[in-house]
Amino acid sequence: MNWTDIKLIGAVLAGLVLALMLSTATTLKARMVTASAGLFCAFFGTDPIVAWAGVPYAADGWPYLIAGCLALSGDRLVRRAMQLIDTIHVPWPWGSDR
Repeated sequence: MNWTDIKLIGAVLAGLVLALMLSTATTLKARMVTASAGLFCAFFGTDPIVAWAGVPYAADGWPYLIAGCLALSGDRLVRRAMQLIDTIHVPWPWGSDR
């Protein structure tokens, strides 16, 4: 995607503002983590999702909507992924339980 496109930047910023407004985080550090996770997901997740869904880039703003939604829900996606990773039990070769 062209990250110099003002529509794309606006969609991501709108998603980040909504994420911060709806966040339950009370500290500045937690809010910065929320914004960082949303920006990370929007930046690195938009292109793979657009390619996977087969949406052309000039398809009436769908890539902008996907980027905004990823910015909005990126923190929650990252938290869920970390919870899933934390519950996986991996047998260690040396026999100790984490």
